[in-house]
Amino acid sequence: MKIVPHLLLWPVVCGFTSENSSRSSSDLARLTSSGTATSAEDALALLSEAKALRQEASMLQEQLNREKEERIRKEREKVDNLIDLLLFHGMNPESNTSEESKQQLLHTEEQVAQLLISKRMSFDMVNQCFDRIVEQANRPQSIDSCSPLLSLLLDAACQVDCIERKENPNKRWNGRVERDLRKKLFVLGYGIRIEDVQKKDAIRSITGEKDYF
Repeated sequence: MKIVPHLLLWPVVCGFTSENSSRSSSDLARLTSSGTATSAEDALALLSEAKALRQEASMLQEQLNREKEERIRKEREKVDNLIDLLLFHGMNPESNTSEESKQQLLHTEEQVAQLLISKRMSFDMVNQCFDRIVEQANRPQSIDSCSPLLSLLLDAACQVDCIERKENPNKRWNGRVERDLRKKLFVLGYGIRIEDVQKKDAIRSITGEKDYF
């Protein structure tokens, strides 16, 4: 077979020599290695960033929990002071007065009723006092057996409820405080929180759900 000389020069002209081929393979390997290293660095950077974000979220949650606990503590302290103001004679919030001594310092029903008017108490404020007294009681509360403090508060509220609305200087009073709280005390005797019942009723009014017996 006759060999054509110019065909032998074609690989040289096009640059496809063994030296160039070896160099291209080396460059490709180096690029691949560099890309792998970069991907590993990016992954480590993302992991580090995710760890930092988790730590930041954890610290933020702890701060929110502390703020919530402090808010609850302040609210309880405020209600405790309100109970002392309404039900007891000259109570000092800082003193550690015994329960027996407190019994002796109780206001009369008429005095509590007057304070409910003069301090412009609303149902929500009296309800907070009710809940706090129940919370601090050492036994379940019911209509037949309730704390003397609850009894005094409800009897005084009844007196204010009986005042004609136009004659009551306390315009925050809705005239149904004693009735609503006695209803609440009644269901407490059966271990039911009336707020849970009201919440369920509100949901049913929206969804149309009914009880089936």
